[in-house]
Amino acid sequence: MLAVSTERSIAIVLLAVVVVGWAIYVFVNIRQAKSEAGSEIELAPNRGNLPDDEELEGRRLEKVQAFGVLMLLIMALVLPVYWMLEGGRRSGAETSFSEAAVSRGEAVATAAECFDCHGADLGGARFAPVVLDIGHQFSDKESFIINTTWEAPSLDDVFTRFDTDAETLDEVTEVRQILVYGRGVMPAWGLDGGGPYNDQQIDDLVAWLWANRIGADQDAADAADDEVLREIVASAVGDDEVAQILVDEAADALDDDPLNEEAHARATARFEAARASDVYAGASDGKILFDLHCARCHTPRWPGRGTAQLPNNGGTVEVLPGPDGAGRYGPALNSVSLARLFPDIEDHIKFVADGAADNVAYGQFARLGNYGMPGFKRVLTEDDIRKIVEYERSLDPQRQAAIGFDRLHEAGDDE
Repeated sequence: MLAVSTERSIAIVLLAVVVVGWAIYVFVNIRQAKSEAGSEIELAPNRGNLPDDEELEGRRLEKVQAFGVLMLLIMALVLPVYWMLEGGRRSGAETSFSEAAVSRGEAVATAAECFDCHGADLGGARFAPVVLDIGHQFSDKESFIINTTWEAPSLDDVFTRFDTDAETLDEVTEVRQILVYGRGVMPAWGLDGGGPYNDQQIDDLVAWLWANRIGADQDAADAADDEVLREIVASAVGDDEVAQILVDEAADALDDDPLNEEAHARATARFEAARASDVYAGASDGKILFDLHCARCHTPRWPGRGTAQLPNNGGTVEVLPGPDGAGRYGPALNSVSLARLFPDIEDHIKFVADGAADNVAYGQFARLGNYGMPGFKRVLTEDDIRKIVEYERSLDPQRQAAIGFDRLHEAGDDE
């Protein structure tokens, strides 16, 4: 921004000099103009007494030439300085545009009430209102509608699950797709998906999410270091494109660990807290990790579990999650389905780490992926992912098919 302000100040000064110069020129010419005498001979410049050659080629010509040399000198000095500052001006303009997009995106997020569901700090919350049918929890009810709240995921770490390979905002596609068309209980926000916001507003919303992602400061510092390294290499090899290729290859070779440190630390803290609780007494690590990262999509009613309010002030009811991995937004996961889809467990592990790319085949049956399945390589270690996969491949499909829920309310409570 400093470069932009400096160049703007220089431009204003130059403009002022030009304007003042023209004003002086016009004033002097008016003062020197002849009064109209009514005679063509008096008015026509070529009919009057003009200076002779000796006068024209003397001091007057020298003044004109000196003025021309002065103007040429000014241009010779000003233009290189201007172009030296052009990179800073462009960078400042891009920063200004980005900041404006982030500001507009925050306004869109506020209007869409994103904070109500995902938390004021974007760290996730359980405030999303939903209408849920839990009739199959009861032996005497085929349909049972309740009003409850839904556990919405965190958004400050959304780029550790989707668009995990994106290094710049221009490379973001999955998050934008989700915003346009919705996902699970989250409604569509883009016009193409039936939502209220146009492409510009969706782009602004993505820019706001990108600016508020965890690890953004570290990414910016790494990018600055890469740029310095690129300039050094470019000065050595004499080719910017070759330098960029060399820097990218070096970065890929050094970055063997894909984990986002902040996201991994948060996931580890949640895991340790869960393992220390009575709820998971005696549970395996795979079970705990599955509940923390997979159950919200693959276990029925998991995000809506807990106490819910019955309609018409009819009291409360406890919403129970279904069998682990029985399927909800995502498909059922069990020993049979996964052995068929991924005969080799290593392929299964890689799929959970990378996620499903749009229209890219995966698994034994060459299913086409979409933006539904996130990747977890930025959040979990390979050992953690292996524990999840082993737990999923141990689930019993027959148990998933059985309902077997206890009665949760007394007859008449909902009447």
